Amino acid sequence: MIASNLTKATRFSRSRRRRGFTLLELFLTLSMAVVLMTLVNAAFRFYAVDMDSSDMDMRRTMLAAAVMQMIEDDLRASLHPEPLDTSALETLLASTAASATGGGNTGDAGDPGAAEAAGTDDPALEEDVTTTVSGVAVLQTPGLIGDQYQLQVDTSRLPRLEEYAVLMDVDPGNLADLPSDLKTVTYYVQAADSIGIEDPLAKLDATTSTTAGGLVRRVLDRSATTFASTSGNLAALGQTGELLAPEVTGIEFSYWDGVTWQIEWNSDELGELPLAVKIQMVMVDPLVAESEQEPRVFQHVVKLTMAKIIEEEEEDDLSGVGL
Repeated sequence: MIASNLTKATRFSRSRRRRGFTLLELFLTLSMAVVLMTLVNAAFRFYAVDMDSSDMDMRRTMLAAAVMQMIEDDLRASLHPEPLDTSALETLLASTAASATGGGNTGDAGDPGAAEAAGTDDPALEEDVTTTVSGVAVLQTPGLIGDQYQLQVDTSRLPRLEEYAVLMDVDPGNLADLPSDLKTVTYYVQAADSIGIEDPLAKLDATTSTTAGGLVRRVLDRSATTFASTSGNLAALGQTGELLAPEVTGIEFSYWDGVTWQIEWNSDELGELPLAVKIQMVMVDPLVAESEQEPRVFQHVVKLTMAKIIEEEEEDDLSGVGL
């Protein structure tokens, strides 16, 4: 009886020892749990970084699309009126003058009208259609002028109702704009820490500069822009505008003339608008150092509906003329 009781106690103690874990099993379990948590944390971090990068790329693409659409809208609203053809009126006046003088020789040297007409053909008396004041070009006729890094175009739109409500700018450093249907729109990239357009968002952070770099869009009445350029008020003109995107660090324009891409265009000299304008824009993340990221380049081509092919004047063939 005693032996059977001892056998049952031994079996009970062995069964109780088998229900627990050994120290080696516990150590292996904890090690596997640590490895598993490390892998899960790495997967979450990789997913978060990848999603953040994708989100930044998507935001940058959407911003580039919005900026390109704004530039396209301004270019499509460009205006370049054709010069008035007065040849029929000149012919009528010449015939009327000839009949009034009895059909005399209007080309007499003593006739002041003939001398005046002859003097207008002198190329030395022709004025330059483009006036340059302190490096700023002023178009005599509404049109487009620009180089590789800056674009200025005259647009025609009806003024909005809210433009009539505010006729005076509260900032004395900015030029006062007037509601009109003829505006001069300028695009350029402002360098960082330069005297120019202040970033309104940078004023919230006292540690950052208020003159951040980025793409600037200036919209002013054409008369106000011309007056500021010709009167030498370039400081106020350079501080007037809106900082669209600090993410844009560079922009280039090219102008299609029907044959090749040009890096400069002047509608006064060429007589027409370019058939198309190609825009190349470089964007970065302003919160990340440039050495730690790769800039993205966006490109867009805008076709101008008001443009015409430039017709070159044909030279007279003098090969068959005897000397």
